[in-house]
Amino acid sequence: MEVVKGLGESFLSFFYIIDPAKSSFETKEEVPNYIAAAYPWFLSFILVERFILYKKGVTPPVNASLANLGTGIFQEFANLFARATLSVGYVYIWENYALFRFPWNSTVTWIVAAIAADFCYYWLHRAAHEVNLFWSQHQVHHSSEHYNLSTAIRQGMFQGYYGWMFYLPMAFFIPPSHCAAHAQFNLLWQFWIHTELIDHLGPLEWVVNTPSHHRVHHGSTKYCIDKNYAGVLIIWDRIFGTFAAERRDEPMVYGLIGQIHFFNPLYLEFYYWGKIYEKVMSVEGIPNKLRAVFYGPGWFPGTPRLGDEDQLPEKIEREKFSRPLSSNMELYSILHVVFLLMGSGVLIENYGMLEDSKFYMYAAFVLASLSNLGFLYDGFAVAPWLEMTRCLVFLGLTIRHPFTIDSLAVHIALYVARIFHFYSAWIFKNECVDIFTKMTPLKEKDC
Repeated sequence: MEVVKGLGESFLSFFYIIDPAKSSFETKEEVPNYIAAAYPWFLSFILVERFILYKKGVTPPVNASLANLGTGIFQEFANLFARATLSVGYVYIWENYALFRFPWNSTVTWIVAAIAADFCYYWLHRAAHEVNLFWSQHQVHHSSEHYNLSTAIRQGMFQGYYGWMFYLPMAFFIPPSHCAAHAQFNLLWQFWIHTELIDHLGPLEWVVNTPSHHRVHHGSTKYCIDKNYAGVLIIWDRIFGTFAAERRDEPMVYGLIGQIHFFNPLYLEFYYWGKIYEKVMSVEGIPNKLRAVFYGPGWFPGTPRLGDEDQLPEKIEREKFSRPLSSNMELYSILHVVFLLMGSGVLIENYGMLEDSKFYMYAAFVLASLSNLGFLYDGFAVAPWLEMTRCLVFLGLTIRHPFTIDSLAVHIALYVARIFHFYSAWIFKNECVDIFTKMTPLKEKDC
């Protein structure tokens, strides 16, 4: 019953329906990892939406959705360390420079913290679009040409390393525990608004951020650019002049203006850094080089800070990028990503219980696995060989360095995962590696 109750509370947290008394804590160490606890719901919602889209005949490519999940896992591992950075700075201000201390166990504190965290998120999100260095991470989220629940998980892994700065003003009056909790609730709200299945929500559209508002934010055409930065409350956009309503009379085009054509989560995370380097090297003078980093991504010499708005496209027509996988490869990829998602959840939830060496070893394996699956999605010739090696490495790691978490469910899942990875290695040995070593082209049906 406790498990069912916990799942029910986790479900309601997506809609900010949370009991203040149960989500108020005296210290930040007591705050649960609500994001990690929501993993089962993330996966469930994504699968239900995908089934509905399948019935409508508009199913997004499997490799695109799996790439989204991959970048989300990348970010969660990186956030473990970013949260520590936020905690140090926030706690230091709270303990030494607080102007007024709201009590941690007050409903008023909970409400004020919710509004303050959302206000800070608005400016964090706006800066992610208006500062090229920050955009290098946030563009990962916007690079998807498909708008669905899995897109919500498509995130830049280093966003937390600058995002924490925008929450520091709260430290002058809000307890650290409330900031840690509401920053998570704010992100959970933003998950369910990444869908095209929900139309307008009537009067709610005036107050809160909805799927309609956020679809505009993800659009590539002129009226959508730099609009609707809201987390939970759309009122900030209305107040600061960044609101735009969805135009129902024209189709929405998602993605970047200069769209990318790959699905590898590792490349998605890092490719834009090369773009910044190219821009820095293309302009003359130190001031312009600094502007290339800290002005908007659309800035070029002779234009305003955010670039020339007149150059933005009023209309975009393009085919969505796809690289179809065989049904067998789709199933293979889905199962492996599900195992990696489950393993990541276990690792993150037990971060403090595992030895550092084991945690880093398993984390490195998870990230390397997601990268290699990306090589498969993008058709790299060496991917089959690397995939067989990856599966064998998993067997070696889990046998030589087994999990020490005392959980029957974890041990059963690990046993099943070992069998599956052995079978996967055998598949690639028989059907792909033999072909690769003979230097004949790898065909989709061979995998």
